[in-house]
Amino acid sequence: MKVKFTELNSGYEGERKVSRFSTKTKAKIIIAAVLVVAFITVLVLSLVGIIPMDALLIRIRVALTGEDENFPISVNTDSLVSTDIMNDGLILLTSENVILYDSKGREKYTVSHVYSKPGMSVNDENAIVFDRGGTSYMLLGKKEMLSEGEAQSKILCGYYGNDDTYAIATLGDRTTSTLSVFDKNHEVIFKWNCSKEYISSVTISDNGEYIGVCVIGAENGEIFTTMYFFGVDYKEPIATAKIRDAVPMSLEFTEKDILTLVTDIGIYSLSKENTKLNQIVSYYSSEFTCCDISNKGDYLVALAKYGSKNVFEVNAYSSEGEKLTTISVNGEVKSSYITDKYIVILADNQILVYNFKGKLISTITYKGEPLSLLPTDDFIYIESLDRIYRCFTYGDSSLTLVS
Repeated sequence: MKVKFTELNSGYEGERKVSRFSTKTKAKIIIAAVLVVAFITVLVLSLVGIIPMDALLIRIRVALTGEDENFPISVNTDSLVSTDIMNDGLILLTSENVILYDSKGREKYTVSHVYSKPGMSVNDENAIVFDRGGTSYMLLGKKEMLSEGEAQSKILCGYYGNDDTYAIATLGDRTTSTLSVFDKNHEVIFKWNCSKEYISSVTISDNGEYIGVCVIGAENGEIFTTMYFFGVDYKEPIATAKIRDAVPMSLEFTEKDILTLVTDIGIYSLSKENTKLNQIVSYYSSEFTCCDISNKGDYLVALAKYGSKNVFEVNAYSSEGEKLTTISVNGEVKSSYITDKYIVILADNQILVYNFKGKLISTITYKGEPLSLLPTDDFIYIESLDRIYRCFTYGDSSLTLVS
């Protein structure tokens, strides 16, 4: 097709060719070219080891989709009970409801509750929310509440397994406490009565074959914690271990048949093969600061060395109990976390990110008062007084937390 420039109010009466491509087609070509250039850049940078490919791809995705526009998320900290990662997004438990956000910060759904003391356990895709001291509980999925239930007596704790089994510990009728484990059809597949102690925490292996239980009791004026390792098909525990003067902090199956307990005086494990108590590390209660366990089963413990507030160590271990690294931090460690790839430390005025070799890979400086972090391999969610912010896990950055 040809047109005269005079038809375009030009002073020139010659002829020119009109492009065959529409405006929309040109835009698509430009976007495709940008993506090709970006991909080549990502590939080159990742090959030379400057930045991992997945970290660059996340940045490109966020830049193209503009998904950061929904952050920070406003929250009411007066009613907030706990926050966790679910489906790569956030699940917020408040004194009145449960709110699920997707990875882009968009609200997916809200469920109201009337629990007096709500508690929550989250796996990768689902969650159980229960009324501690009450009898009601609910199961939540990606898009909606899956079901509601009533326990036979007051609930002590709950746990949602990765194979859709879930567990509820309650005050016993003729015993001190009772554990019930249900399959995805809400049928009881395991039940155990604890005659003398209260069940403090429960966990289920990823394949659903094993159950771990931790109880707290007293004997001759001393407090003790007992670990129980069960098989779903067994009535009696496969292994049992008692630890004196220990306060349980976190109980998980770090491997399918390794039950790991982090306490305020040390880390311990039981397994199907080694039924005797294995002490991985010991430390003083005055040194213990915090601990965390990743989805893959790696874990860490942060210690204030010699009780000092200025010298901290963060020790990371593999799912089998082998030490991965020790990170020394000058200054206070407020909290520390472990993802499938990184170790994240909340320190004074900065968030430090290390790899499992102990190399510092990111420093995020901040102004304000962060209350806690929820890190993943891609993002770090920062909870402040009334907002939840987000930044990239990999790469230096800075942010201001406004209350």
